[in-house]
Amino acid sequence: MGSRNLVLFVAGALVLAACSGDDDAAAPSPTTVAVTEPAATAPPATTAATTAPPTTVAEPEFTYQASIRRTAHNIPHITADSYGSLGYGYGYAFAEDHLCSLADVIVQVRSEAASFFGPGDGDRWVDQDAVYEAMDLYGRAGTEFDGADSQLQDMVRGYAAGYNRYLADTGADAVPGYCAGEPWVRPIDEYDLVAYYKALSWRASIDPLLDYIATAVPPTAAAVAPATSAPAPAATTTAAPGASTSTTVASAAVTTTTLAPRPNPSVPDNTIDPGVATDRVDVALDALVPDVETLGSNAWAVGPERTEDGTTMLVGNPHFPWEGALRFYEVQLTIPGDLNVYGVSLLGSPAVNIGFTDGVAWSHTVSAGKRFTVYTLTLDPADPTRYVYGDETRAMESRAVTVDVLGADGTVTPVERTIWFSHYGPVLNFPGVGWSDTQVLTVRDANADNDELIPQFAAMNRAQSMDELISAHADNQGIPWVNTIAASADGRIWYADTSSSPNLSDEAIAQWDAAVAEGGLVKIALDNGVIILDGSDPVNEWVDDPDARDPGVVAFDAMPQLERDDFVFNANDPYWFVNPAELLGGFSPVHGLADTPLSPRTRMNARQLEQTTGDAGDDGLFSREELRDSSIGNRVLTAELLVDDVVARCRAEIDEQAICDVLANWDRRNDIDSVGPALWRTFLNQFGFGDLLDAGPLWQNPFDPADPLNTPSGLSDDPAVMANLQAAADALRANGFDIDTPLGEVQYAVRGDVRVPIHGGLGIEGISNVVAPGRNATTTEAGPDTAGATDVEWPVANGTSFIYNVEFTADGPVAEAFLTYGETGDPTSPFFSDQTQLFSAKQWRPILFTDDAIAADPDLREYEIAE
Repeated sequence: MGSRNLVLFVAGALVLAACSGDDDAAAPSPTTVAVTEPAATAPPATTAATTAPPTTVAEPEFTYQASIRRTAHNIPHITADSYGSLGYGYGYAFAEDHLCSLADVIVQVRSEAASFFGPGDGDRWVDQDAVYEAMDLYGRAGTEFDGADSQLQDMVRGYAAGYNRYLADTGADAVPGYCAGEPWVRPIDEYDLVAYYKALSWRASIDPLLDYIATAVPPTAAAVAPATSAPAPAATTTAAPGASTSTTVASAAVTTTTLAPRPNPSVPDNTIDPGVATDRVDVALDALVPDVETLGSNAWAVGPERTEDGTTMLVGNPHFPWEGALRFYEVQLTIPGDLNVYGVSLLGSPAVNIGFTDGVAWSHTVSAGKRFTVYTLTLDPADPTRYVYGDETRAMESRAVTVDVLGADGTVTPVERTIWFSHYGPVLNFPGVGWSDTQVLTVRDANADNDELIPQFAAMNRAQSMDELISAHADNQGIPWVNTIAASADGRIWYADTSSSPNLSDEAIAQWDAAVAEGGLVKIALDNGVIILDGSDPVNEWVDDPDARDPGVVAFDAMPQLERDDFVFNANDPYWFVNPAELLGGFSPVHGLADTPLSPRTRMNARQLEQTTGDAGDDGLFSREELRDSSIGNRVLTAELLVDDVVARCRAEIDEQAICDVLANWDRRNDIDSVGPALWRTFLNQFGFGDLLDAGPLWQNPFDPADPLNTPSGLSDDPAVMANLQAAADALRANGFDIDTPLGEVQYAVRGDVRVPIHGGLGIEGISNVVAPGRNATTTEAGPDTAGATDVEWPVANGTSFIYNVEFTADGPVAEAFLTYGETGDPTSPFFSDQTQLFSAKQWRPILFTDDAIAADPDLREYEIAE
C-alpha cells in the first residue's frame, strides 16, 4: 500500500469510527425515514444531538445537501442546487445499491488488486497492477482532474463524499453485497474516481493488452542494461497531489521477488512467420478486439419522415454484461434551472452516459473503428532493446515497478516487474510473435491521453438541442470507443463515430494497403480487426491536426457523420452502413472498412427499420409503440431468409420428419414460448462465424457491396447443411432436451434465487435483441454460474441491458424502459430480479421524468442527505 493509500485508509477508519459511534448505537441511515426540513436531514453525530429540542439547535450550514426520491423499481431521482451536492446525492444513492462493485474497481486502479486478491488466474492482477503503475494511471488521472472545470471537480468530489457518507453510515461490515467485511472496502476520493474513468477509456485498447504488456521481456537478459526508473514516454504527466509514485525499482533495503517471465510463445526460430504462427496470432488478435457479442449495442433514431406524427424517436439498446463493473445504473439528475437529465451511467460514473433531456436523446454502440495501431519494430542485432527508426536506432525505455502480491498463506510479498516502452507506447509479448532478437511489436493508443471523457458526457447532459449535442462532441472530442446515435425535439436525427482514432497519412494508408495485399502478419491482423504498421518507417507516425483533441488523433470534422430525416442506426458494424439509402465512404480504414459484409444482426436492424420489410405497419410510419415493440420483437434474419429452404431440403433428405416439422411450424421469432429457436441456434452453431457473412456452406450467393442489405442470400446446396441439422437434433437430445423444447426452457437468467426465462438470442442468428451467456471479467464478485453454458443451453449474463425508447411529443419526452438486471447488485434485494421479470414478460415500464409523474408514483420514497 502506497503512503497516500495508507493515509486514506487511516483517515477512512477514523471517519467510520466517528460516524458510527459505538457498536450498539450506530448512527441511523437517512434512508430509514423521509424528511422534509433541511435542518433535520443530516444524521445526528451524537445521541445528545438527537434528543435536543429542535428550538435549541442552530440551523446547520451544509457543504452538501441533496434530495433523493426513489420511485418504482428503486430508481433514484436526485435534486440539488449545486454540482457538488448533486454528485453527493448521486454517490450516496449509488453506494446504497452498488458499493461493492465500485470499491472493487477502485482497488484495481490503485494498483492494489494483487495485494488484496492475490496474483489472479495467470497473474491477472499482477499484470494489471504493474501496467497501471508503469503507465502512471494515477498521475494521468490527477492531471486530468486538476485541469477540469470547477463544476466537474465539485461533482466528482461530491460523488466521492456521498459514497463515503453511505459507507460511514452503514459500516464496512454491514454494506450489502459480496464485499461486506472485506479489508479493501474503504473511503475513496476524487482521484480514485477519475483514475477509474481513465481506465474505462482504455477498455478497447490498453485493457485487452495488459497481459502482453506486463510479460514483455527482452530475449536475452545479458544483452539488456539494468532496468531504470525513467518514465515511459507515454506517461510524462505529473502525479496528483498525494498520488502514489512508487514506480521505481525497490531499494536495496527491500526484499523483493521477481516473477519468472512467461516464455514468449513465438515460432521456433524466434522470428515472425505467419505461416507457422497463424493459429496463435489469430487467437491473440481476436482477444484485442472487443467482442460485439460480449460488448455491443443497437441504436435507432427515427426522424419525422418515418413517424406517424412527424415526431422524432430513439431506441437505445446497449448489449453489456449483467455482472461486474460494466453494468448500468439508472438515475435522474436535476439542478433546477440548470440541468435535468435521465438515463444510465456505467457504475461509478457521475454523469449520464446514455439518456435524454427535454430536448435531445442519445445512445451509443461500440464502434468498429480502431482505437490503436500496432507497430512492428526492427531491432538492433547487437541489442534487442534498441530499434530502427528511419536512419537511426532508438533505445527503448523501461520502468521498473513493485507490486505487492498476497500469497495463499496470507503473506504479502513485493514482486518486481519491468515494463518496456518504445516511443509509440508499450512493448508487447504477443503470442505467435513474442520478442525475438530481431523483431517485436509495440502499440500506440488513441485514448492514452484522452482527458475529456467526463467533460464530454457532462456537456451532453446539459444539451437541449441537436446543435448543443453536436457541439459537445466537437468541443470535447472525448468519446473513447463508441458511436453516437441521437434524436432531438427540434426534429433532427444524427449518427457519428467520434471515437478516439489514430490519424494516419495517405502515404501510410497506401503503404499499409500494399502490405495487406502481400498477406502475412498484416493481413492476418486485419482479418482480426487490428492494423499493424511498420514502426521503423517514420511515415507511419500519426499526423497532428490542430483541430484534434490531442496530437495524432482524428479531428471531429474528419469523423464519419450522417444526418437524415428518415432513420439512422448502428449495430456495431463499421460506419458505412447506417442507412441503406445513403452509404458512407472515403474515410480512413481506422474507422472500419467500407463495402465489407454485414453481420446478420446489422441486416436485421435495417430490415426492421425499412419501409417495406419493417415493423411500422401498413403505412410504413412508426408509432412509438410500434418502434418499441420492434426492438424486442425477436425477429430472426437467418430464419426469415433460410428456414423455408431448409425445411424443403429436410423433407427430401432427412428421414426423421419431426425435425422438419419443428422448423416448419416455428414463428421465426425468439420468444420464450417459441418452438424452433433451440434447434435453429444449435444448427447455426455448427457453422463458423465467417460462414454467416458470405457464400460458403450456408449461403449460396455471395455478399455484394452493391446490395449489402440483401446479400449473402439463398441456401447453399452444400451437404453440410443437412448434416448440421441432424447434428443439431442429436446434440439437443444428447443433452436431455427434446427438439421441440421452447426457448424459455433453455435460455434463462438466474437472479438470486429466481430463475427467469429470457427471450432474444445470439447475434449470429440475426436478431437485434441480443442475450447470451457471459462471465464477470471486471470484478471479483462470483456471479451466477454461466460457465456451464453448452451448445444447447444458454444461461443469460450478457446482452440487452438498459433498453429504452423515447419520443419527443408536443408535451415533452415520453419514454419507457427496462434495466434488465435491476437497479441493485444485492442478490437478496427484490430489485435484483424485478425488472428481469418485467423484461421476460415484455411489460415495459414508463420512465417517470416530470415532477408530477414522480409525485404520483405510489411507490415513492423520499429522503434528504446533507453534511
